[in-house]
Amino acid sequence: MDSAQPKKTTREKAVAAITTAVALVALYAYQKRWIVDGARFKLAVKGRQEGYTFGTTLRHVRRRIAKKGTTIWISASERQSREACEYAKLHLSALREVFEIEEMEFPNTDEKALQITLKHNGARLIFMPANPDTVRGFSGDVVLDEFAFHRDPVKIWRAAMAIISRGHSLEVISTPNGQAGKYWDLCREAGVDPLGGMKVRNWTKGIWSVHWVDIYASVEEGNPVDIDALRAAAGDEDTWLQEYCCAFLADAQNYIPMELVVACESSDARLDTSVEDLVGNIYSGTDIGRKKDRTANIALQRVGDVLWMRRMDVLERTPFQAQFDLLDPIVARSLRSCIDSTGIGAQLAEDLHTKHGQKVEQVTFNLENKEKMATATKRLFEERKIRIASAPALRRSINAVKRYTSLTGHFRFDADRTDQGHADEFWALALAVAAAAGPTLSTDFVASSTSQAHVYAGAA
Repeated sequence: MDSAQPKKTTREKAVAAITTAVALVALYAYQKRWIVDGARFKLAVKGRQEGYTFGTTLRHVRRRIAKKGTTIWISASERQSREACEYAKLHLSALREVFEIEEMEFPNTDEKALQITLKHNGARLIFMPANPDTVRGFSGDVVLDEFAFHRDPVKIWRAAMAIISRGHSLEVISTPNGQAGKYWDLCREAGVDPLGGMKVRNWTKGIWSVHWVDIYASVEEGNPVDIDALRAAAGDEDTWLQEYCCAFLADAQNYIPMELVVACESSDARLDTSVEDLVGNIYSGTDIGRKKDRTANIALQRVGDVLWMRRMDVLERTPFQAQFDLLDPIVARSLRSCIDSTGIGAQLAEDLHTKHGQKVEQVTFNLENKEKMATATKRLFEERKIRIASAPALRRSINAVKRYTSLTGHFRFDADRTDQGHADEFWALALAVAAAAGPTLSTDFVASSTSQAHVYAGAA
């Protein structure tokens, strides 16, 4: 009689099931290297559109099925943490794993976390936005996702060290974001070349197992993206080098760091609220363009002490009459509107003021006004009193504005003009913020009761 085969433990069954399932998932070579790397401390430098969130959530789903414990996934924003949670749910469903999901709330913040609990062993995966006040008190493996874009990264780092102190693992993943901050310090100490173009893609330095993959390396290893299309979408060389080629640019002059922008993105903010649904405390801002630059309009709603984005319109090479027709009902539903009245914007701003009266503020883009608007807008991001929709063009526009210091000590705020615009969305947002703040800008009301609205003959 054949001897009876020993029964497999629950963990062995789970590992066998995962091995079979993962074989069915098409992973790129660099994803596989990252997933199977068992080092306690791992550091990833990667470009965008490479699938690291997909691969890392798969790694931790495998880990939690095979071994009871907790993974704390900390993202730059609530939206990103929820996206990571969706990937984890996808993996668990593919593995036919039974799980429960619940929303976790924290005192003194509107941010929420999502917790997945596995039925068979009680293991947990917790997905939360980066907030030093909410990440403390946990124990388990930690993933710092897009760490270069976390607000208060040093405080997050200290909290992460406390969470992993009892032998748990730490994985730090990000796209570069300038030569400053904790992520930059880690990469510099780990031997990452700030100029990009690394020949070695995986090495060990100190406690760190380092993985480096730019967009070119990812394509070589199977990632089927169109590099030419991505480069065109990036819009400018700095964005391409840093976000796709893993170069750490010395961009200290960028006025609002990307981590502040991402931290204020929310899935509850909107780009496309219908005009009819713009109700309540609505404030709008419009940066006027015609041929060289675009027209951008943003509508914000005040809820408590926070400004929420509700709508954004961007018009390219659009006749002034069509611009007036779009803006007119938005201005009508706004408590206040600030409109660029510099140069070609003067007539449109004047006509909207004529029709809607003192609720329309005509704003001249001089150095004084631009400094006031940029400063007030940055303060809202720093204090997290603004919530914007997740839109690459908006994110890029806000981060593109730079502050230059003149020989006389004054500040000038400007952005490079690219195919993607001239920070038009940022200035529309800054004008909307100014509208919500009240009449604090230096204005030049030149409209009179005899002005004729809708007259734009020859402006096209």
